[in-house]
Amino acid sequence: MYGEGYFFSTFATLKIIKTLNKLLFIVFATCFIGLKLSAQHTITGKVIDENNQPLEFVVLTVMQNDSTVKEEVVKEQGEFAVSLPAGTYSFNIIYFGKIILTREVAVTQSVNLGNLQATIGSVTLGEFVLEDTKNLIERKVDRLVFNVENTVAASGGDALDLLKITPRVKVENDKIAMIGKSGMSVMIDDRIVQLSGEELVNYLKNIPSDNIKSIEVITNPPAKYSAEGNSGLINIKLKKSINNSWSADIRSSYQQATYARSSVGGNFNYRKDKLSFYTGFNGSNGSSAFDITKKTYYPSLLQTENSEGKNYRQPINLKIGIDYQLFNKSSMGFSFNNTKTTLKSKPSTTNNTLINNITQQIDSIIKTKATDEQKKTNTILNYHVIYNIDTIGRKLSLDMDYFKFTDTQNSFFESTTILNNGEISNGSFASANNTGNQQIENYSVNLDMEHPFKWATFNYGGRLTTTKTNNELQFFDLETGTPILDDAQSNTFVFTENTQAAYFSVQKELSKKWEAKAGLRAENTNTKGKSITINQTNTIQYFQLFPTAYLSYVPNDSNSLSLNYGRRINRPSFFLLNPFRYINNPYSFYEGNPFLLPSFSHNLELEYIYKDFWVTTLYFSKLENEFEQVSLVDSSSIINRSTPLNFIENQTIGLTENITLTPFKALKTNLFVDVNYSHTTSSKEFALNLLSGWNGMIGISNDFKLNKKKTAFLNISYSYISKGVYNLDRNNDYDQLNISLKLMLLKEKIKLTLYGNDLLSSNRPEYISVTNRIKNTFKRYDDNRFFRISISYNFGGTPKNNEQRENKNSEELNRTN
Repeated sequence: MYGEGYFFSTFATLKIIKTLNKLLFIVFATCFIGLKLSAQHTITGKVIDENNQPLEFVVLTVMQNDSTVKEEVVKEQGEFAVSLPAGTYSFNIIYFGKIILTREVAVTQSVNLGNLQATIGSVTLGEFVLEDTKNLIERKVDRLVFNVENTVAASGGDALDLLKITPRVKVENDKIAMIGKSGMSVMIDDRIVQLSGEELVNYLKNIPSDNIKSIEVITNPPAKYSAEGNSGLINIKLKKSINNSWSADIRSSYQQATYARSSVGGNFNYRKDKLSFYTGFNGSNGSSAFDITKKTYYPSLLQTENSEGKNYRQPINLKIGIDYQLFNKSSMGFSFNNTKTTLKSKPSTTNNTLINNITQQIDSIIKTKATDEQKKTNTILNYHVIYNIDTIGRKLSLDMDYFKFTDTQNSFFESTTILNNGEISNGSFASANNTGNQQIENYSVNLDMEHPFKWATFNYGGRLTTTKTNNELQFFDLETGTPILDDAQSNTFVFTENTQAAYFSVQKELSKKWEAKAGLRAENTNTKGKSITINQTNTIQYFQLFPTAYLSYVPNDSNSLSLNYGRRINRPSFFLLNPFRYINNPYSFYEGNPFLLPSFSHNLELEYIYKDFWVTTLYFSKLENEFEQVSLVDSSSIINRSTPLNFIENQTIGLTENITLTPFKALKTNLFVDVNYSHTTSSKEFALNLLSGWNGMIGISNDFKLNKKKTAFLNISYSYISKGVYNLDRNNDYDQLNISLKLMLLKEKIKLTLYGNDLLSSNRPEYISVTNRIKNTFKRYDDNRFFRISISYNFGGTPKNNEQRENKNSEELNRTN
């Protein structure tokens, strides 16, 4: 029961708040004291060789207590300058990987060390080429990593384009799912994006694919991460700027489908000593066509609804971020992200045809013209502090987040019914205007502690979050030509949600071949939904535990075996909770459900990896109280009401294969296969009692190097989805073929990409469902076949040979982990 554990959860909440207050005080007090006591002294000098000539291509590493304090490339004339607090340090001069000079320096004040003469000796400066040898797909202990830097597919696109080709991820009809899982959440650089559904898709479309380093697929997230996401996480890792450098890029693209779309954007990254700054802008403009066919098989009638129209979309995104190292052990940062999106559905036409099942003659046709307008604004703020307590790995991290989302909507329709004799039915004219305003505000605080011991590594922390949603809906009847407010179809709804969480995990190496990890996350949630219009309030309180466990066995370098388990929660998206009613015509509409409850899932995986190129996964998942959008039809009124409801229980068992091959030097092939069996039952009478069946998916992606200089690449990818079942729906089979060509010019500063998506126009899924014993079919095509040409130009300034340090330091310099 949701009410169980109320007193315990309240006590736990108070303990979490007290603990967070203490830890927050420690963080800020430490940062303040550190700023006061760690006065910086500037140490300068010059590195010269045996002939007293300035030595180039040199790296200076400053060590203290066997820990690297600073590392940087000296200037062209061998000069360097570093700022350090008082203490004793070891200055190491490294020349092409070899230490050629070591000097102990006691720092008490700013000083010039003068000339530091080093002996090169027999160091050979042979020709060498740095090349990224990472596989396109690699496996870590708890996640699968898709190194998108190593593929040309979706270049010049956005994050959503890349997710379409990411292993274990499925993007369909602007919905993101994880293969073998029933839901997921998205992170950017290890920070959860507090969006879902359509809002999440729009956000991802404004992240350029060229700015993404890798995508991590975490099928069973550890206790450290929020239990949100219903069994899976996607972590999008962005590219980082290197030290003492700046870089920028500008890009533009043109896309042609039925209608044209264009985009323009740019990014700027700057990193100097302790300061790191980035900013970016992206905007797009254009339209796409849609074609929707719905069929409802009533006992006496066949209702066929065909909708065709044009959707216009104009998103504009701006992001800014700053990170600053307060002193050697502490850093802080701030980020701002704002997206404004204008959506318009140009006058669309819907023909709703009713056919008599006995005579097979047209009974009547309902013709509807409709327009929709939406304006969305999403603002996200983050402030974080990281304190590295010591050199053995103890680290305290604080994150404070805020986001505000607004959505104003305005829809209009008018319809008439034409009889089989061509005459307009008397009294059939209907016209209405529906307006809505949704505002969402969220505040959250997260505190995380990494605490290693000699015998095991602990990780623990807590999170507080609160969300408030205001929805104002108004329905105006326009049949008389004068807007008349319909109170029965208008509503003001306020929804609040407060969650307190605490977690811990422990990881231990049992032997050289065995390693284990276990964790537990506790969450207490209180929700309150109030309809101001009808003065109705609904409150829900639930306390839940989310255990996780991992066990790995690595007998040798060629084989590894792992087993993991996790329990997750999936809360409804803000879009699904919005009670706004989208009216297509008098006989068809969609409305959200503010009383949706979360669903829960259990996930178990057994995985075998052979030589880092073959990954086999056997998985099982169990869904409880899952929600889904359903079409509730009434044969007497012929009204189709679409709304999300909790009613699904599902069990799925499946097998996936991921294989990376290099048939020859110029070709890299990635093969993905998934086969699973789904068994679903319903807790509601309107749906099927039971539906089970097999599902299959196969995908292949080929990257070709077209020249020896590696400046021309070709990608050909193909995917096929078999006939199968999805929860209580059946689906047809469909496939998709994509081809892309990327050329790199002017020493790889310019990238030109030609991309063709769904070239055969064969990605046309159709779903069949049954509600109230009435069969429904749904088929939608959203202009998936398109051609895009994109160009980007990268420029910036970096010290000589800094490229040698980028990979080595990239993880250490990522202070947002």
